[in-house]
Amino acid sequence: MSTLYRNYRPEKFSDILGQNHIKVSLQNEVASEAISQAYLFSGPRAVGKTTMARILAKAVNCLNRKEGQCEPCGKCEACISIKEGKNLEVVEIDAASNTGVDNVRENIISFARVNPSQAKFKVFIIDEVHMLSISAFNALLKIIEEPPQYVIFILCTTEIHKVPGTIISRCQRFDFKKINNSDIVKKLEMICDQEKVEVDKKVLQSIAKESAGHLRDAESLLGQIISLDEKKIDVETAELVLPRSRFNEAIDFLIVLNSKETGKALEIINHLSEEGVDLKSFIDEVILILRKLLLNFAQVGLAEKLGLDFGEEIELKINQLQKESSPDIALNILSKVLKANQEKNYLLPQLPLELVIIDWCLSKNYWQKNEDSIDQTPNKSSESSSQAKNEEPEEKKEKNVSASVANIDCQKVKELWPEFLVKIKKYNHSLSFILQNCKPGNLNNGELSLEFKYRFHQDRAQNNSVKPIIEKTLSEVFASTVKINPILNEDMEILEDDKKEERKEEEEVEESSEQKSSADNIIKTFGGQIAS
Repeated sequence: MSTLYRNYRPEKFSDILGQNHIKVSLQNEVASEAISQAYLFSGPRAVGKTTMARILAKAVNCLNRKEGQCEPCGKCEACISIKEGKNLEVVEIDAASNTGVDNVRENIISFARVNPSQAKFKVFIIDEVHMLSISAFNALLKIIEEPPQYVIFILCTTEIHKVPGTIISRCQRFDFKKINNSDIVKKLEMICDQEKVEVDKKVLQSIAKESAGHLRDAESLLGQIISLDEKKIDVETAELVLPRSRFNEAIDFLIVLNSKETGKALEIINHLSEEGVDLKSFIDEVILILRKLLLNFAQVGLAEKLGLDFGEEIELKINQLQKESSPDIALNILSKVLKANQEKNYLLPQLPLELVIIDWCLSKNYWQKNEDSIDQTPNKSSESSSQAKNEEPEEKKEKNVSASVANIDCQKVKELWPEFLVKIKKYNHSLSFILQNCKPGNLNNGELSLEFKYRFHQDRAQNNSVKPIIEKTLSEVFASTVKINPILNEDMEILEDDKKEERKEEEEVEESSEQKSSADNIIKTFGGQIAS
């Protein structure tokens, strides 16, 4: 079972997983008989470079392939001998073991001068070509520059940067990519059917994740699991070979963290710790999910293009989390988790993640909210009673403000806008910057329209954690209940002069507020009043 990757190696172009951009080009070249004489296959290990080279060698030498066709028949003498490694016209060379110039001269240059006797083309497949010495590359360069018409070179490498530019420029280059998880799972399901073994799909998805886009690794892992000699393999059985995936717990953790459910988040981490889970590995899985989330925010479909596929169950949860989160939240959490990943605590392994939870969930606004609630509770001390009496007029004023509904024209709104920007900065400095670049309209029946040029700014203003802050601050400035209606206007122009004027007015309001605050502090300390 350990040789599954050999038993199920693709035998024609259509069998190869992924690499469609390469398959189509080679199929067209073979079908039109427009074969290049030097190819360079570069990319990660175990993604099909050598397999593609062998199939190309079979296709150009197939005895039964008709004009206009591209696939080798797999049944003729040439196809069978190439598959078995017995065809004398197809030479595979491991450059890692044959690095010197003498090997290039003896095994390649000398042999290339002899016409093929059993096939149409002599094909040289040089694996790990980057391992050749400089003198060997120089010797190879001459034959690649002016090869006989019957010779084809296929150079394979995992480290393209080590191949001289003179070689690269004389080859038709194809860059291979890692294989996405869904394609790997399909191949593993096919193997299981052929081997008549029932394997839980979650196990196959775990194998695909563990292989990280390398098909041969996935097939080797499946071989180890099948060798357990079980006809039906579930998740629990597979854990004898595979480290258990915790992506479900990781996404559940991020969901409760996003909604700031402190208790639930702490319970998940401590439950994993009690089970003996390696929390470092768990953090790695959390980071992978956050990375996919940010890539999804950056561009739709980008994560899939980069091969980030966690299986149907996890993908549905990630999509739900994306709807409830935002780029700044995901980025903030990721920065905290990355910091936790660098911390070491041998006594309490869960402590770094607990600190992330406390830091994120119990933010400054949380503590301020609780302090306010404490201040409003009855207190027997005379100082608290006095403070409560002093705050009564303010509370009544706020109640009267919240009860009113305003109608204010655009000009008046613009006059009060700098004061609003100063106040909102106390809650969130970056939010102040976003609101500097929006255009407020009329305040009608307590609803203020805000025009934004960029969708990201509009989404930020509509965020459930941001919108109440904006509305509360506007209500204070306009002395009435204010609700906002963020509108996207991509044609809106942001004039530099207007921005400078807004900054100037904002600074004047801020300076006035600071002076007033300083005066109030002096009066409170020394007593007295301001003379008019």
